[in-house]
Amino acid sequence: MNCKRQFVQLISIAMAAIMLLSVWGAVGPVNHAYADGVTYYIDAVGGSDSNNGTSEATAWKSLSKVNNKTNFQPGDHILFKSGSSWSGSLKLKSSGAEGNPIVVGKYGEGPAPVINANAAYAAIDLENIQYITLQDLELTNFNPAAPDDYKTGFYRRSGIWIKSFHNGPMNDITIRNMDIHDVTGMNLTGEATTTTTDGKDKGVNKNANAGIQIEAWEFETGKPKAYIDGLTLENNYIHDLAVIGVNITAFSNDVAYFNKNVTIRGNTVSNTGADGIIVGVSSNPLIEYNISLDAGAYAPGIKWIAGIWVWRTDRALVQFNEVGRTRAEIKADSDSAAFDTDLATRGDHIFQYNYTHDNAGGFFMDMGQLKGGINILRYNISQNDKRDGWHSYTLNINDPGIYYNNVFYNDLGIGFQMKNNSNATFMNNVFYVTGPTPITETYPTGPKFLSNAFYGKAAPSQGKNNVVGDPGFVDPGKGVDGYNTVDGYKLKPDSPLIGAGAVVANNGGRDFWNNPIYRGSPDIGAFEDSSTAINDTIAPAKPTTVAVKDYQDSTVSLTWAASENGVDLDADIYNAANNQLLTSVIASNEATVTGLTPDTDYTLYVVAKDRNWNSSEPSASIPVKTRKSIIVDDTQSVKVGTWTASTGSNSYNNNFVRIAAGSGTNSVKWTPQVAIPGFYAVYYYLPDGGSSRAGNAKYTVTSATGSKTYTADQRPVRGGTWNQLGIHSFSAGTSGYIQLSDAASGEVAADAIKLVYLEGFGLEDIANIQLFTSKLQLRLEESTKFSVTGTDRDGQMVELPTDSTELSYIVDDPTVAVINGGFVKGISEGVTRFHAKFSYNGSIIESNSVEVIVGPKQSVETPLFTDASGQEITALTTGTITVSSRIINSTDKHLNATLIVSLQSPTGIVETKTQEVVLNKYDNTTLTVSMTMPESVEGYTLKAFIWDNLTDMTALTNLVTLE
Repeated sequence: MNCKRQFVQLISIAMAAIMLLSVWGAVGPVNHAYADGVTYYIDAVGGSDSNNGTSEATAWKSLSKVNNKTNFQPGDHILFKSGSSWSGSLKLKSSGAEGNPIVVGKYGEGPAPVINANAAYAAIDLENIQYITLQDLELTNFNPAAPDDYKTGFYRRSGIWIKSFHNGPMNDITIRNMDIHDVTGMNLTGEATTTTTDGKDKGVNKNANAGIQIEAWEFETGKPKAYIDGLTLENNYIHDLAVIGVNITAFSNDVAYFNKNVTIRGNTVSNTGADGIIVGVSSNPLIEYNISLDAGAYAPGIKWIAGIWVWRTDRALVQFNEVGRTRAEIKADSDSAAFDTDLATRGDHIFQYNYTHDNAGGFFMDMGQLKGGINILRYNISQNDKRDGWHSYTLNINDPGIYYNNVFYNDLGIGFQMKNNSNATFMNNVFYVTGPTPITETYPTGPKFLSNAFYGKAAPSQGKNNVVGDPGFVDPGKGVDGYNTVDGYKLKPDSPLIGAGAVVANNGGRDFWNNPIYRGSPDIGAFEDSSTAINDTIAPAKPTTVAVKDYQDSTVSLTWAASENGVDLDADIYNAANNQLLTSVIASNEATVTGLTPDTDYTLYVVAKDRNWNSSEPSASIPVKTRKSIIVDDTQSVKVGTWTASTGSNSYNNNFVRIAAGSGTNSVKWTPQVAIPGFYAVYYYLPDGGSSRAGNAKYTVTSATGSKTYTADQRPVRGGTWNQLGIHSFSAGTSGYIQLSDAASGEVAADAIKLVYLEGFGLEDIANIQLFTSKLQLRLEESTKFSVTGTDRDGQMVELPTDSTELSYIVDDPTVAVINGGFVKGISEGVTRFHAKFSYNGSIIESNSVEVIVGPKQSVETPLFTDASGQEITALTTGTITVSSRIINSTDKHLNATLIVSLQSPTGIVETKTQEVVLNKYDNTTLTVSMTMPESVEGYTLKAFIWDNLTDMTALTNLVTLE
C-alpha cells in the first residue's frame, strides 16, 4: 500500500496536468477576485503552531491548529504547503460571506499538499459551513495499519464530507481541482444497510460515503429546512477508491427545499468501488463535461450501480459527458447502465451530447417514476454498451420519453434490445447492430418509431420512414477512451441518412460536433451535414374529417386525417378564438387538449406539419362545449378522527389530508351541492403515492340509487390525477355524498372529489349490464349485497339501483339462495348461479351469471396460461405469459397457497417466480404470476403448480407444463 501511495501520487500529478489541458476548455480554472482577508499558511515540516501563521516564514504546522481556530473571516485564505502531508481531518468552524468566501488551497511549487484522514470520517469534514472554496489539495482516507480492511469490513469513509444538518440553505460551496483517491469506505448496495464494523454508525450503506459526499438532512419536525444553494464541483480527479465518486443527497420531499444551483462540471471519476456520480434531491442540476470510467471496478461486492444518475431531481441537464465500462458483478443484482433517471424524479430530464461505451448494463435506464415531464435523450453516441444488467436491455425504459438523433452502435454480436414502452418515441436515430452471429431478436411493438435508420437487425414493423441498410458512417466502432474519439460516426457525403430525418422542436440547436441544426432537411444520427443539405418547402394538405372523439369538463379529444406516404403527420391544435396553441403531437392523428375550463364553449382547429415542419393551412374549425363539473376539496369536507394536513405531492390546490390505516372509525366525507339532477361521473383526486400508502382505500358513493363502495390503489408514485370511480344518478341538493374510510392496508390520503355532469346520458344509452357481488361464499342464513352496473357503447359505466323496476333477477336454484332488496341470502348448502335482466323501452339486456356458494367448499383451479392479450395458450411462445389460478376457500379454516412458476432451459432453471396468499375463511382470490419469455423458446418449458405450505405441505394441484 505504501508503494501504491507513491505511485498514485506521481500519477495524480500527471493527471492534474492533463486535466488542465483537457478538451473542456470552457471549464478550466477561473480566476476569482475576492475581498482582501488574512492568508494563513500551514507547513507540516517547517511550521510551528506557536507561530501566527500569517506568512510563509511563520506558518502553522498542524491540522489541529487550523481546526481550533473558530473565527476565520470572510476572504481569509487557508493555504497548505505543496509537497507536505498531514494525517487527520480538516474541520473548519467558520463560514465566509456572499461574494467573499473562505478559500482553502495550497501555496508553493511542487506536488499538491496531501491530507490522509487515517480512516476518519473524511479528510475534509465540514458541517453547516457556507461560502467556502476548497481547491488544489490531494486527499486520501484509508487505514495505514490495515489498508485492505475495506475488503472484509464496513467503514464510513469519505474524501470530503459536506453536511447541512437542520440548517439551510447553506450557500456557495465550491470544490475544484482536488485529487481524491484511496478512500476505503463501504460500497454496500443501497438496497441493504449495516452497522459499521467499528460500531460508529448504524443503518448505513454505500450512500453514506463517497469521494465527495454532500448531504443536507432534516430529521426533526420544526427544525430549519436543510439544503444547499450554490454547489459547484469542477475539475476534480477522483480515482482508485472503494466508494462512490460523487454523491449529492438531501432529505426533503418538497421541491422548494431541494438543493439549488448545483453544477458538476469537468470532473474525472475513475476506478471506483460503486457509482461514478450520483445527484439527488436537487432542482435542475447541471452535470456536464465529466468523465466516469470503470465505475465498480475497484472493490468487490458491487450491486445496483450506474455511471451517472439522478434521483428526486426536479429537471436535470446531463450533457457532454463520457461514461465507459460501468461494471456488473452479478447480473441478477446489477443495473450498471451509463445513465439513470431514478426514483422520485420530476420534470423534463435532458441527456444530450454524451458519449458512452462498454457499459455492462446498457446506455440508459429509468425507474418509471418520472412525474410531470419526460426523458429527452438526443445527439448521444452509445458504442458497444452491453446487456448484462438484471433486465438484459440496452435501454431499460419505463417513463415517457423522446429519443432522437442518437447513435446506438453494437458490433459485439449480443444484439440491441429495449423495453417495450408505449410512451417512448424514437426519431432520427441510428440502430447499427452487427456481430459474429445473426441477430434474430426484434424491436418491441409498443414504442413509436419515425424516420430511424436500421442496419444489421430487422426494422420494427410499426416504424415509419425507416431507412434500412448501411448508414454511411465515416469509420464507426473506433471510439476509445476520450470524448473526441468518435469522429467515425460522422456521415459520408453520400450517406442515405442525409436529409432523411424529421424536424424535432426545441432540439438544442446543435449536433454532437457543434454543427448548427437544421440547414435544410434534418439528417438521421448525431451528425448534421450542412454541406449536403436537402431542402423541402412544400406544405402538406390541410387536415380533414376533424371530429370530437370525447369531451369532459377540462379535456377534449380530437381526431382528424393528415398523412403523407402512409405516415401520420405532426400536428398543432389551436383555439380559434385567439389562435392560441393548445397542444402538439408527433406523427399522430389524435390529440387530447387538457387544462380547459368547465362548461365553456370552444372552437378548435388543427394544423398539420410534415417531417420538415412545413405547415398546412388550418383545418375546418370544430365547436365543442366542455361539461359542467362540481369539485369539493378536502378543506370543504367533514372529517371524523385526526387527519394530518399535508401540502405538495402533486395534490389538488396544494393540500390534502392523510391518516394511518385504521379500523374504519375515521373518515372524510365530501358533500357536493348538486344543482341539476341526473347522471354524474364521480372522480377522486390522487396525490403522489408510495409503498406506505393504501392499496385498498375504500371510497363509498351514496347517490339517488343507493350506496356503492369502490376500492382504490393510492400507491402509484405518479399522482396529480383525477381517477374515475363510476357513474351515479344524483338528486338535486345535498343528499348525495362520497366518503373515504381509514379501513385500509396502509396510510390513506384524502384530497378532492369531482362530479362531472353527463348531460344527455340516460338509461336508453345502456348497451350491457354487469352483475357484481361483494362476496361469493355464504354460510347458511348469511346475506351479501350485490350491485348492477350498466355500460354505454362508449364504455362509460353507471350504477343502477338494484330495486329498479327495470331490473329483474333469475336464480338457477332458488332452494340454495334467494334475492331480496339488493341482497342474496343463502338458505341451504349447495351452489347456484343468478343473473340480472334489464328491460327498458322494449329492449332487454341480460347480465353475466354469478356463482354463489352456500356452505363448505374448497377448490383450487389448475393453473391457466394466457398471453399478453389475455388469450389462453397451450404452447410456449415469446413475449409475456401470465399464469393464474383461482382459489375458493369456503371453509372455517385459513388456507395458505403458493403459486410456483419456473422457466427451464435445456441446461436448467432460468427463473422462478412465486405468489403466496393466506386465504381467510369463506374468501376467494386469484393468484397471478407473469414472466417474460426469451427471444427463442426452443427447448424451454414453463412449469406451474399450487403448493400448500401451511398445513399439509403438499401440492394443491398437479404440475402443469407448457412446452
